[in-house]
Amino acid sequence: MDVNRAILDASAFYAGIPFGSLEPYCTTPQVYDEISHIKKEQNAISTLMDLGRLVIYSPDDTYTQQVLDLAQETGDVPQLSDADVSVIALALQNRQGIITDDYAVSNTARHLGLSVSPVMTKGIRTVGRWMYRCAACRMQRPPGQNCNICGSVLRRRLVRRN
Repeated sequence: MDVNRAILDASAFYAGIPFGSLEPYCTTPQVYDEISHIKKEQNAISTLMDLGRLVIYSPDDTYTQQVLDLAQETGDVPQLSDADVSVIALALQNRQGIITDDYAVSNTARHLGLSVSPVMTKGIRTVGRWMYRCAACRMQRPPGQNCNICGSVLRRRLVRRN
């Protein structure tokens, strides 16, 4: 992989980042599948690829597993899609920065020591771990939509990283 290429997630494409810049970028097959409908009539994505300004890479499975393991610890797993995980894994594998506005992607990437550049927001200010607590019995629970004891809705709260 060309180490001078920032890695784009879907939010960067929706913001038009690769279309308004001459910089070279890369992404993953999962993100490509998510965004392939963008500017389909003009073949914009294909043109970027033909010009060598967008390259698609797949991360190694070992890096994907590292990302999933860490995201489980941080509580970000429920909010991460397969495309999100692939982008973080590719960035980890190549020690590259990610261009994204996605909070879960940013939080997980920052836990891994990766740089994150926001697209249309100020980016995240607080890096932390998500705690899930039952609204009824007030007990801390594993991530999910409902308490595995009483069935009430779980609330999540970010606890700052020390």
